[in-house]
Amino acid sequence: MTDPYQQQPRQEGQYYGADGYPAPQQPPQQPSAPLPVPYSAPYSGPYPTPYSGSQPMPYGPFPGYVPLRTSGMAIAGMIIGILALITFWVPFWDVIAAFTAIGLSWAGMVQAQKPGYTGQGMGIAGLVCGIIAAIPAVIFLVLFFVAIAATSTSCAFYC
Repeated sequence: MTDPYQQQPRQEGQYYGADGYPAPQQPPQQPSAPLPVPYSAPYSGPYPTPYSGSQPMPYGPFPGYVPLRTSGMAIAGMIIGILALITFWVPFWDVIAAFTAIGLSWAGMVQAQKPGYTGQGMGIAGLVCGIIAAIPAVIFLVLFFVAIAATSTSCAFYC
């Protein structure tokens, strides 16, 4: 005869208790092989490693990350645009500088829209400075030619 109060062994999937909770799970078993020790002796498997001995592995940006580059044309356009804005009173230099700033800034803005580039704001700043510098530059160039023409037609000393 068996003891009715003796605990019966449970089979997997069998429930116990009146509330229907599942049977407790077994604790995890210890692995049969030892765990690898980090920073131990170099790997001596059948394949060569790309890093030798005790040198640490280099850490870089995560895979797929491409560092952004600033558009050099946008930078140059902004610098020349600022110089053209400052030196608007120099007759020939400023016209050349203003139109160069407009061209470089435009090209820099186009380049900054491509993937991997930045500098859209510098391109806009150079374009605005170039346009603002071109207006008085053209006016001063016209005044310069009017002044040259007025002095060459008048009789100064030998009339």
